[in-house]
Amino acid sequence: MKRLTLALLAAVALMVVASATIGAQDQPTRVVFVDAQALIAAHPGGQAANALRAQASEEVGDIRNQLDGLQARARAGEALSTDDQERFNILLTTLDAVQSRYQADIAAAAEPAIEAVNDAIRDVAVEREYTIVMDIAAAAESGLVVYAIDGLDITDVVLSRLR
Repeated sequence: MKRLTLALLAAVALMVVASATIGAQDQPTRVVFVDAQALIAAHPGGQAANALRAQASEEVGDIRNQLDGLQARARAGEALSTDDQERFNILLTTLDAVQSRYQADIAAAAEPAIEAVNDAIRDVAVEREYTIVMDIAAAAESGLVVYAIDGLDITDVVLSRLR
């Protein structure tokens, strides 16, 4: 009885998979690519986030340079004074706080751009009946896409929708 039940379940599963595959072939898969980072950078929120990134890079770089100077002195065999050790610890704490603050500020500044870009991509995909929209950079980095014909990049179309 158990063998009959298993055979029946296997047959039903096979029929479900076969019917799903046949049904899925009714609509052709239309895959396109988009440069999401370029779209985000073109949005005012993305521009604000990039400005904050530049500011963060400068501020964090200054703190790291001070830390590197103290570390270089210690590696060279110089005994750091108590004041220098305290300064080093304060710089480490400051570095962590500054990085955390900028990460939160950048994420908040970029959020409207990310939402607008996602909405524009979705709108274009629905209107033009694209079934899959892939980020061109992610597809290239991951090796997910081995080959694609020219003309599948819809970044300009989505960019015009953002404006």
